[in-house]
Amino acid sequence: MDMKIKDELSSRMKCTQCSLFTKCMPQGLNVNEMTDIDALVTQRVKVKRGMSLFRQSSQFNSMYVVRTGYFKTVISNENGSDQVLGFYTRSDYLGFGSVLNEGHNCSAYALEDSEVCIIPYLKVDEIAKTIKNLQAHIRKLLSKEIARENFEMLSLGSVKAEGRIAIFLLNLSARHYERGYSRTDLNLSMSRQDIASFLGLTHETVTRGLSKFIKDGIILVDNRRIVIVDHDMLDLVINRENS
Repeated sequence: MDMKIKDELSSRMKCTQCSLFTKCMPQGLNVNEMTDIDALVTQRVKVKRGMSLFRQSSQFNSMYVVRTGYFKTVISNENGSDQVLGFYTRSDYLGFGSVLNEGHNCSAYALEDSEVCIIPYLKVDEIAKTIKNLQAHIRKLLSKEIARENFEMLSLGSVKAEGRIAIFLLNLSARHYERGYSRTDLNLSMSRQDIASFLGLTHETVTRGLSKFIKDGIILVDNRRIVIVDHDMLDLVINRENS
């Protein structure tokens, strides 16, 4: 694991004092339950850009919440090629897909200097036995992650190249907006190659698709910064290719 452990949180910020608490943890807890939740996260780790948080097939011990930064998950195939599975940012959980497995089913790499909170799974399992809200919250998060992956798989598989790129931009816009960021001004931490791998396209196809969107006045591009000028036009691209 290529990450640097920070000081224990006991002398710093408690989990319940964090700005991400309402997004990461269940609501409606009593005082005793809040104390138990504070005991869940005892460490944060910093992960430098390009370094791994965990590796495929490594032992699963903890889940992670992205506090700052951006990650990609990657699966290595038998032929030695890598496939990008998804992208994760602030308040997203990483490692959830490994709960039902003995080891991590993919690797996670930081796309920029990032920080995550470590949540030991055995501790979650223990506390969840007494906090029903936590059990329900974990089930909800796991279901949400499965639903998101299934939606992306089905929607991306039903349209051609330009439609896949449009879906990617709209989904990214929506996820950023949910976190209080601009839905139109996106700073992409992932490379065009990462996007191509995730969408099942070539790098050249993604580049051509973005260039066409620029020409059509749908987006503006400045290196990794993309401004969505017309969300409705992106919807039209998807509908056109899905018809």
